[in-house]
Amino acid sequence: MPNRLTIPGLKVPKLTGWPLVGILGIGLAAVALVYGSATGNLGDECTMTVQADQVSVRSSPSTSGQPIETLRRGTEVGAEKVVDSGFRKLTGGQRWVPAGSVAATSGSVC
Repeated sequence: MPNRLTIPGLKVPKLTGWPLVGILGIGLAAVALVYGSATGNLGDECTMTVQADQVSVRSSPSTSGQPIETLRRGTEVGAEKVVDSGFRKLTGGQRWVPAGSVAATSGSVC
């Protein structure tokens, strides 16, 4: 039998089964929240960076959609995980850009 370290006056209850699983789950959730806060990767944020020299933001996922804005290379913009007919949906209403003209920003969840 292995030697056990005993500290006089310290009584540690045995944890097994579901109570142990619950405590481990809470601990892992706390670590994940701290890690997410430290890296800025908390949640499902999707950010895209414009790769083309300039790209027209359109009102629908089509080249016939009304152009409503122009973005230049290097611009970071919030996006959704939705791609329709080769167009990526941006946040903030009906805003679409060709999916090939943007790429997920480093650290983004897209």
